[in-house]
Amino acid sequence: MWKVMLECHQNQCMVIGQAKTLDLIGRKLSNSNIEAAMQLELELLNWCSSFNTWIITQKDFVGALNSWLIKCLLYEPEETPDGPIPFSPGRLGAPRVFIVCHDWCQAIRRISEKEVVDAIRAFTQSVQELRERQGAEQQQVLRAGDVTKGSGKGPLDYQKEEKKILKARDTLNKKLTLVSGATFDMGQTKQGLLVQPSASLSSAQLGLKQIFEAMVTFTSVSVKAYEELRIDEKDKQAQENGNVS
Repeated sequence: MWKVMLECHQNQCMVIGQAKTLDLIGRKLSNSNIEAAMQLELELLNWCSSFNTWIITQKDFVGALNSWLIKCLLYEPEETPDGPIPFSPGRLGAPRVFIVCHDWCQAIRRISEKEVVDAIRAFTQSVQELRERQGAEQQQVLRAGDVTKGSGKGPLDYQKEEKKILKARDTLNKKLTLVSGATFDMGQTKQGLLVQPSASLSSAQLGLKQIFEAMVTFTSVSVKAYEELRIDEKDKQAQENGNVS
């Protein structure tokens, strides 16, 4: 699975790198552009939320399975002058399934999804800022009474879409807060955003490229971790077979 995902994200990264640059900053948006920006923002929030949930669920599942298996072992932590000895089912002579699950749990915990989440959040913030700035400009036009320059739609026309975005943003904030313990607020300005380096993206191309580059890094690390887990298990199996013969 991870190899397929890695290849997919590598292709996405290559394609977006070759795409024609689409500037976001400093460009006026039409009604259809604003609606597309709102839809993009909503999809990015849902993407970030789903990705975070998927990875955390995997870690929780493996952690729960490993904890359940540990309860089946008669294990008492050993204290030394340097501190407690790290738990090792192999050292206890436990069956191989205990060792594999323990190594799997340790490997998956070392894989961080933070870079991907930060990249998606940064691009989402960029889209949000562009949309809100354009909305403010439209309000100024409407207040000035210059109907001929107005876009034909005011802020009230986008309330339904805005409510969906706020709901998705709130859901993501709660999930990220639950996982990290820190307080997240996707609705804050740049000063309140935790992802400072990427908060002012100049183009959709750059923003998407940073997301896919983060995805490539994440899936590459995952592939390596599972490969090492598989190789380690093969080595242990070969050693056991050698001892038997």
